[in-house]
Amino acid sequence: MARCEKNRHFRFPHHTLAAGELRGEVSLMSASDAVVELDANRSVFEPLAKRLRDADVRHILLIHGTFAGGDITGFVREVKRFSPVKASRIDEISKAWFDELAGDVGNYTDAYAKQLYRLINSEDSPVITVERFGWSGENHHIGRADGAVSLLRKISSMDPKGRLLVMAHSHGGSLLAMLSQIAAASHEVKENFFQATRLHYHSPLRSKVDLQDWRHAREILLDGGEPKREIDIATFGTPLRYRWSDVVVPRLLHFTQHRSVDRRDPYKAVIPKSVGDLVTAAAGDYIQHLAIAGTDFIPSVFAWRDLVVERRLQRIFESTARRRDLFQKLKQGRRESSDGKTLLVDYAATPEREQQKLFGHGVYTSPVWLRFHLDVICDHFYSQAGNIPD
Repeated sequence: MARCEKNRHFRFPHHTLAAGELRGEVSLMSASDAVVELDANRSVFEPLAKRLRDADVRHILLIHGTFAGGDITGFVREVKRFSPVKASRIDEISKAWFDELAGDVGNYTDAYAKQLYRLINSEDSPVITVERFGWSGENHHIGRADGAVSLLRKISSMDPKGRLLVMAHSHGGSLLAMLSQIAAASHEVKENFFQATRLHYHSPLRSKVDLQDWRHAREILLDGGEPKREIDIATFGTPLRYRWSDVVVPRLLHFTQHRSVDRRDPYKAVIPKSVGDLVTAAAGDYIQHLAIAGTDFIPSVFAWRDLVVERRLQRIFESTARRRDLFQKLKQGRRESSDGKTLLVDYAATPEREQQKLFGHGVYTSPVWLRFHLDVICDHFYSQAGNIPD
């Protein structure tokens, strides 16, 4: 096992933020280009709904980010090892409590999903389903890997007809990036990944798999049953962590709130100089800027087995990351991903929401920006020649 982890062949690419690292496609959108929709109704969304159907989009999946799940301590997953039914109930209650507390600030609520469904569907048109996908929301590699494995099972169980549009907030996008790398890897590398994480999903005391999503993921990825479908991915405020496989995810778009404050480099993010800067999101999304490699938490005491697995995954997914380099990398102010296209959007102020910025990270999931996001997504994925396969 140790030999595999030290072998570079078994490592997945990640954003190193080194000076010579590949820079991705990026463009700025001013506040005048980001049009808010305060009074959304079906008639306003009809042209967008038609564009989605013309592109054969049949499903929309919403994925929340870190801390917005129902199991940020890993406790529910430990219960799940013995009683999946009880764990599911605890997770539902915990998530419902969080939704009530946070609302749509950096969080896809059930009300948001239902509103989107109503706005893009009518009685005389084919239905576009809208679902939320939930994961623990833990801020470390194994938490995201566990979410990626569950996401794989979810996508595999969905109706394969038509295209799937995924909208992922924050580290919800990291789940997809991680999954794309695993799915694109060789059989040997996939096997190494499951060996590195075996202690997480396979009980050493009972000698059995106690997290069934992992068993299904092994079957899907190692037995050649990977889902073959068209998936378009839009991320919102996803930090620069794992790289993306363009083979698995050829259509990728990133939204990041950004305000140009460095005259020498309009694309550069800056470190906040005061609490006031943080609260007002003076330079945009500070969490997207700050949550790079070196900012993860360690697994909680509820998940003692994951302490070992976390160290293994750090070597596999972010082998060159060192905490002592964190400040120097933050000073670079890198915003754009090396993969896909990044839109740096200056989101305008919206009435009654100025105290809900969440350091610039909470704007994306507000319903008032739904029309703008779908409009840009349609322009990027479903209008340009060559973006829609025959």
